[in-house]
Amino acid sequence: MAVIAGLLIFGSMALSFMLSWQVKHVPAEFYPVVRYNVLMLPLILAANIALATAFIRANDVVKNLPLVAAVQSFTYYFFIVVFTIFLVGEKLSVGRAVVGFSLMAAGIWILKK
Repeated sequence: MAVIAGLLIFGSMALSFMLSWQVKHVPAEFYPVVRYNVLMLPLILAANIALATAFIRANDVVKNLPLVAAVQSFTYYFFIVVFTIFLVGEKLSVGRAVVGFSLMAAGIWILKK
């Protein structure tokens, strides 16, 4: 399970970091966005391979693919929030973030049953 968790965390963290970095440093124009995404292809590929491997292995262990997808989504959005605060520098309502993550955790708990 540690390998599965590590793969989910790596894939989610890499994708959310790339998105946050793009928002902060890449102008919202066609060619700079294309150039950035082409440069990031190796990391995108590595993140997707990690996530695919984690999904396959976790589904073999847990036998509940929606649960695995929900946990990965929770992890991805957690890193989006972290990188938004620390990398992009945006302010975030702590109360709304707690409510949002609580609702996601409740959904994961329901899927687990």
